[in-house]
Amino acid sequence: MTKWDKILIVCLMAASVLLIVPILQGQPVPSQAVVSVRNEEKLRLNLAQNGSYSVKGTLGPVNIEVQDGSVRVTQENSPHHYCSRQGWVNSTAVPIVCLPNETVIRIQGESGSEDTVIQ
Repeated sequence: MTKWDKILIVCLMAASVLLIVPILQGQPVPSQAVVSVRNEEKLRLNLAQNGSYSVKGTLGPVNIEVQDGSVRVTQENSPHHYCSRQGWVNSTAVPIVCLPNETVIRIQGESGSEDTVIQ
């Protein structure tokens, strides 16, 4: 490896770091979670307040927990329990979807805008 190869590698690494910083700063800060059942909004949860909540899904109650700016489904009635296995979510780009219960939890940023809409 020559001196110019090392300089090229360092320059490429520096450029990649400089390009990723604006991307990370542009993400909205999550502030609330919107819980919808059958496309109807049932709850709007403030992510700054820890707590446990429950909504009635198609197959029974869906228990939701908010802690430290993240949200998760703790218990629900479905064949494979995928939404409770998903764990904690704090990104506006990652919804929690419980299809058998027809329940969707979307996280919204401070401005109320969303990155992803699932219908």
